[in-house]
Amino acid sequence: MSIASLESFWNPLTCFAICAMVYVIGEFFSHLTKGNISSLMFASFLFLIGFWLDVFPADITTKPGIAAAMNNFGVALLITNLGTMIDLETICKEWKTALIALLGLGGILIAAFTFGTWLFGREYALMAAPPISGGTIAGILVQTAANDAGRPELAAFAILVLAFQKFFGMPVATTGMKKEIERLRKSGQLLNPPKPAKELKLPSMRFIPDTPKALNTSNMYLFKLAIVGMLANFVGLATRIPGDGPANYILNPNIAYLLFGLIFTRIGFLEKQSLQKSHSYGLCMIGLMLMLPGSLANVTPMGLLEMILPLFGMLAISTVFICIIASIVGKLVGYSPWISCAIACTCMIGYPGTEILSNEAVAGMEGTEEEKAAALNFVLPKMIVGGFVTVTIASVALAGVIAPIIFI
Repeated sequence: MSIASLESFWNPLTCFAICAMVYVIGEFFSHLTKGNISSLMFASFLFLIGFWLDVFPADITTKPGIAAAMNNFGVALLITNLGTMIDLETICKEWKTALIALLGLGGILIAAFTFGTWLFGREYALMAAPPISGGTIAGILVQTAANDAGRPELAAFAILVLAFQKFFGMPVATTGMKKEIERLRKSGQLLNPPKPAKELKLPSMRFIPDTPKALNTSNMYLFKLAIVGMLANFVGLATRIPGDGPANYILNPNIAYLLFGLIFTRIGFLEKQSLQKSHSYGLCMIGLMLMLPGSLANVTPMGLLEMILPLFGMLAISTVFICIIASIVGKLVGYSPWISCAIACTCMIGYPGTEILSNEAVAGMEGTEEEKAAALNFVLPKMIVGGFVTVTIASVALAGVIAPIIFI
């Protein structure tokens, strides 16, 4: 095929279709492994092979234009939408779980600023911290910082951290849940748990009436979400700290998006899961995913080999420190080290992995059906809340703080 033919073949629509196909193949293979290997890892390797063999053009993810749109406003909509999904009542009910999950992330920071920096260098260590602490959006934030600094190889490193993090989080979480379930079953606490404290009811902040049903269209959901994101962006930009170097803020715009999404949902202006109700969530997510593999075009086979040691080293060291901090915090609030480690490691799993692992841990336990039901009622809420606090809330905040200082 001639060069002219290739250029005409790789138009924006073709590039989008091929990228979507790669992610579908990744999801298929991930399904075959029951989610034990992430779809992102399969997709990342497919993209790498495609780039190395010159099957894919280097701009395959940018030519469709959707990745640029996501960079301009899509990430803001997604993070604001995450704010609408924060259930403060559930977090307050499981406050011990939330505290362990949140403070457990401190282990990642300790690992990054100590052993990680000493062994692998400051940039590798700090680039790894936000992706380890959560999901895709945290990875995108540090990837963008690396690209802006002219360091595409570090942007690719962040994506590899996202791809491999489950290999470290899942075994720890599974072992922790199984050990905790067995401990509770043998002690008799599984069927006779302590009586829960009186639930805390938060006062309602809602004062804005519901939007009339006839006006609740997809455009209305997007309009309100965009307005809140715009306000959050203005507030965040207004707190920029003057000085040279990368932009730094008292209130990072990415954190502002999350806070404003929460606040405007509590007062009634936004609906929970506004992006999903506008039927735009799927397109936004594929756009977000297209932001990820572009930097892999700059990774050579030798470059990948050079990343292996800091990649697995940072994941291993971070996992150890997460468990140490979680065990200490868990001891203070009355949780065993086993369940504390499982909760804290949800940052490397996320939903639906937290639910899948909980069901598998219970399915493999010894005991009656009644004991299995009690075990699931015990571990599932903790794993869901732990993953929500880390992946949805804390990872975005952590990335907002870390990303501006990586290349200072």
